[in-house]
Amino acid sequence: MRILRAVISLLFVVTTALYAYFLVTEKIKSDETIPQIKIESELLEVAIDSTTEDLLKGVTAYDEKDGDLTNQVIVESVSNFSEPGICRVTYAVCDSNSHVATATRKIKYKGYESPKFKLSEDLCYSIYEKLDVAEAISAIDCIEGDISDNIVISSEDYTSSIEGVFNIQATVTNQKGDTSVITVPLIVEDRNLSAPEIELKDYLVYLKPGQKLNYKSYLVGAEDKHGEDLKGEVTIETNIDFNKSGTYTVHYYATDKNDYVGHSVLTVIIGE
Repeated sequence: MRILRAVISLLFVVTTALYAYFLVTEKIKSDETIPQIKIESELLEVAIDSTTEDLLKGVTAYDEKDGDLTNQVIVESVSNFSEPGICRVTYAVCDSNSHVATATRKIKYKGYESPKFKLSEDLCYSIYEKLDVAEAISAIDCIEGDISDNIVISSEDYTSSIEGVFNIQATVTNQKGDTSVITVPLIVEDRNLSAPEIELKDYLVYLKPGQKLNYKSYLVGAEDKHGEDLKGEVTIETNIDFNKSGTYTVHYYATDKNDYVGHSVLTVIIGE
């Protein structure tokens, strides 16, 4: 029995020693260091068409065991805009022991502008023709390009088949969460379908306060139903205050020999 006890005690001591040895060895071999990401500046300005490589400018990473990890830094995510053109990018890096470090900084897109609307035709209709406001309005984003599919159109006062001036609201949001909204007049009038047609270069213009507009330069042409040129007969009416933000209209009129009056409208949005 004494011999058996001695053997068991010896085995216990050996097992304990081996366990302690392997525990210490693993402790020595293990890596408990966390990689560090260093960012050169808290704000980075990039071009609108910037690449992932551009977003990584000025970012380095180091780990005590693995050394330089700069080439392994990735762009983990880019947030929506906190304000137009400004967001946050999150970087991440992983060392050989799967320790992950992250860091963030602010990104500013140089020359960014919120989405802008366009009109392919004016919003001045005869009560005798079909209205298709959705077809007339499109939207362009400086990052995504055409985002017309994102447009939502609504009106609180429009009634079909009735003359009047109604408010049409168009809303569009790009993939970065920046939303643009305009409210433009929809004009429905008792205008003969044989009235002269007036063509403009554009039907929606954005201006900053203080900017001027040459109304005549937007007139492409005017003619009656027989093709007779009436461009020289076109009269222009407007009440734009170029120093005050708001939505304005410029009205172009042309009258033919039958006293039918053609009407076309240029919408002008003045704002910062």
